Amino acid sequence: MRLAVFCFLAAVCVTAFPVVAEARHLSRHHTIEIEVECIETAREIINDLNGYNLDSSASFTDNYRWANFTRRVEGWAFRHVQEVLRNLGEVLSEHENAHFLGPEILNTETRLLVLSQEIERLSLMMAASDSLSVLIAVNDRLSHVTRDRDALIGRRNVLLTQADSPIIHIHLVETPDDPPRPVPTDFGSRVARSFLNSWEHTRIAAENILVSIVGASVQVAVWVVVGGIAGLVIFKVNKKRRAKVTALAETEVNHETE
Repeated sequence: MRLAVFCFLAAVCVTAFPVVAEARHLSRHHTIEIEVECIETAREIINDLNGYNLDSSASFTDNYRWANFTRRVEGWAFRHVQEVLRNLGEVLSEHENAHFLGPEILNTETRLLVLSQEIERLSLMMAASDSLSVLIAVNDRLSHVTRDRDALIGRRNVLLTQADSPIIHIHLVETPDDPPRPVPTDFGSRVARSFLNSWEHTRIAAENILVSIVGASVQVAVWVVVGGIAGLVIFKVNKKRRAKVTALAETEVNHETE
């Protein structure tokens, strides 16, 4: 008899455990920081995982690259996604926190039940009343209660989504394979670096002067050509004028001689 009772209780406990597990309504947030070899490759793997990104950001510099992802996944795939992320590279930090949503969900369900009962009662009052003032008052109250019920339904859906779909915050970091060499600080290195900087500045200044000289030479050449052409034109004009004057003078002398 005792053995039969024990088996019955064990069967009840095993059957009821999934219901209890589902009724926990935990909002879980998991944060993980990983050093990876290539952020682009890790990003492709993350985007192929279960769920969807709520937010993402990235920054790329010569010395440091990072990317952040806030991803919501389904509850049944939560642990699998964690394992995939841990295999992306070296895990630098990892922590998880959970918030029990049971009381808030229960309170929302209770308020929804009360509002639904009030909506049903108001609907019956509208159907039974013949007074216009009563109908107006009941309709106003019905609209207000219906609006509150719809808002609560939205809030309940949000809570159930938080309970069924955990959130994972992913921070990826990537460091360059060959970090920049440190700047030498000894006296000889500083003198050599100063000499190289001076030579570089001198070279740049000489190049600028050469460019200026070439530019000025081009301008002078243009003006010389223009001046030569203008002088040639003036010379030819003056030559023709002198020829005409000479011809006129000879003509006058011939007339006087005759």
